[in-house]
Amino acid sequence: MNTSDIDMMLAEKGNPCISMIIPTARLTRERMENPQLIERAVLRARQLLANSTWPNEKIVAMNGTLDSIRDRIGYIRFQEGLAIFISPNVFKIELLPFPVKEKVMLGKNFEVRDLIYFSQFLKPYYLVALSKKRVRLFKGSGHDLQEIINDDFPKQYVEEYEYAMPSIGSSSGALKDFERDKSILQETRQKSFLKQADDTLKKYMKDDTPLFVAGVGEELANFSHLSHHVKKIAGKIAGNYDVDAVHPLAESAWEQIKKMIKTSQDELLLRLQENFGKQLAVDGMRNVWKAAKEGKGLTLLLEKDYQVTGYCDPLNDSHLYLTRPPGKYEAIMDAADEVISVVKEKGGNVVIVENGQLKEYEHVAMILRY
Repeated sequence: MNTSDIDMMLAEKGNPCISMIIPTARLTRERMENPQLIERAVLRARQLLANSTWPNEKIVAMNGTLDSIRDRIGYIRFQEGLAIFISPNVFKIELLPFPVKEKVMLGKNFEVRDLIYFSQFLKPYYLVALSKKRVRLFKGSGHDLQEIINDDFPKQYVEEYEYAMPSIGSSSGALKDFERDKSILQETRQKSFLKQADDTLKKYMKDDTPLFVAGVGEELANFSHLSHHVKKIAGKIAGNYDVDAVHPLAESAWEQIKKMIKTSQDELLLRLQENFGKQLAVDGMRNVWKAAKEGKGLTLLLEKDYQVTGYCDPLNDSHLYLTRPPGKYEAIMDAADEVISVVKEKGGNVVIVENGQLKEYEHVAMILRY
């Protein structure tokens, strides 16, 4: 999944859009319940279609797509969540590696905040695995980690020199001096080896892509001391990954990515607070809605599972009501999801944070352009 997938889904408007977010299980025993959970969500989607006022031909076509779900997911290796999106033009299935709240919705657009939340963790990164024998380079995104194998990496350490052993008649002091000199020479060559690997990294580290470094304490310390890329190191992973331990390395990298995103969001929340002092931020759904419609939204911050029904005048949708107003009005099933589309359409950023992080801002806030 990438941002273009999300943009494509946000562009699907004016058609019936089914969004199904389903909690699933990885473990064998709980995994047996996944088919029932999916069937229940499909049944709920059918009921929403049956009770809707969409043209019959569209309902029939979407029911046909719902029929094909069982075959499409038959061989999927489930994670913690499953997202399914269906419209006359879209059929997308996405695995989500984090806990989700069950949602089955039918509307004029897709409920994409779980995808936006997931995409925040998919920033590409590099990972260097260090050992005395070799240096390996990986490129990753989220849970996916692939080793780079070419003329540059893996870089193998080669012992190029022989040591002149002391003669038989030498004293024990000479042997100690020899061992000390040998150890110093080996350490010097190990550092030189790491420096060569770091120099080769320049070819790959040309932008703001974060770098993770894995290895035992000595290698981590030496690399951090001599590397040209210290400012790009986003995290360190302790352990010996000289063997083909890609899966545990990927899991460790995933934990580091979550910490990195948490730090980034904490910094954004501090900036939000500062912008309130400058009168360059608003909170609460009604204020955020108005600012978004006016094109003032620079960065929208929204809790992952916050949903609210809203109402607006169909001839003037710049004002949002959270209770039914008198006269004619249009009901918006999830105003939080609609405001995401508005902000994205007007070139703003959207950041989805954990539930409760925006409690003091009524679960939604926005940093303004002006």
